[in-house]
Amino acid sequence: MNVFTIITAIISIITLIAVIYQSISMRITVENQIYQSFINNSIELDKVLITYPEIRKYVYGNEPVDEDIENLEQIMSVIELIIDITENIEVYKKFIPKSRYDGWIAFLKDTERTPAYSYYMQKYGHWFTVR
Repeated sequence: MNVFTIITAIISIITLIAVIYQSISMRITVENQIYQSFINNSIELDKVLITYPEIRKYVYGNEPVDEDIENLEQIMSVIELIIDITENIEVYKKFIPKSRYDGWIAFLKDTERTPAYSYYMQKYGHWFTVR
């Protein structure tokens, strides 16, 4: 074995270790960014409900929804945001920390049971059907 072969082998091993480390770091970064998008959507929802507290009863309660409600457009916009959150959770659920997973699923189930969500899906649910 000559010196050149030994140096090449050492460089190859160091390069392999660096690539493995970089791959692990990249995966962790991507997972953190995906979960951060959940947090950002949640904060956005919180901001809307702070700005328009009268909508909260439609989003988290059982307040009936119909065409005659004064702030129907705002309620429907909030439900759209919740649907976006729902889609993110369904697609990227493996990236949700285990300690937070049950909470996110409870959020989904609770909001999907509201009259506002049902109203939205009756009107616009066809947008979400698989073809």
